[in-house]
Amino acid sequence: MWRRLPYELRCSTQQICLLSWRENWTRDQVQLFNQTIVDEYVTSADQSDLLDGLENFHISGDSNTMFSCQLRLFRSWYKAWSPQDKQTFLRTLAAMDPPFLQFLQDRNIDLQL
Repeated sequence: MWRRLPYELRCSTQQICLLSWRENWTRDQVQLFNQTIVDEYVTSADQSDLLDGLENFHISGDSNTMFSCQLRLFRSWYKAWSPQDKQTFLRTLAAMDPPFLQFLQDRNIDLQL
């Protein structure tokens, strides 16, 4: 189904899903997701790092199984987004969550807001 949707609609839908999921995550999960975003943002030019990360990302049978699947989907989707779509997602998240913006700024990531 995803492949049949136009790219813009698919990307927007993925981003809406991520924002929705994030609303239901624990504080620790949000922090892990924030770090994952930074890791992906910083290493997005090196696709081998992304693939290694996915190969080493195992889903366990603990209570974080759903979260683990969601993180895995994020990494897969993020890899396919255009640079502009990545920036749009980060800007949207920063506008919705000022602590996330501070998190990015603390790591010298400038979104040029």
